[in-house]
Amino acid sequence: MIKISVNKAKPGMKIMKDIINEAGMVVIPAGKELTDALIDKLSMMNVEFIYVEGKKEMPPKEEVFEQIDRRFKKATDAYSLLIKKVLKEHIEELYR
Repeated sequence: MIKISVNKAKPGMKIMKDIINEAGMVVIPAGKELTDALIDKLSMMNVEFIYVEGKKEMPPKEEVFEQIDRRFKKATDAYSLLIKKVLKEHIEELYR
């Protein structure tokens, strides 16, 4: 399940969480497939985000490692370097 903005919604996407109006009523139930009409309805209701079926696309691993290196560039203490090492190991596991 991923969270997307309504302006990125496409017909055929499947809603994964009920969409509830300001009064607390379900207006579009989970499991419903989006259509152009439903997307327009969401926009008119000022719904900003929805949860749809799918997985979040991850950036290339090398790009993530570059960001980590950049953020820890000035780190010299043992604790920060340990955090950087553990973080990189965790990221490596995510890409397996």
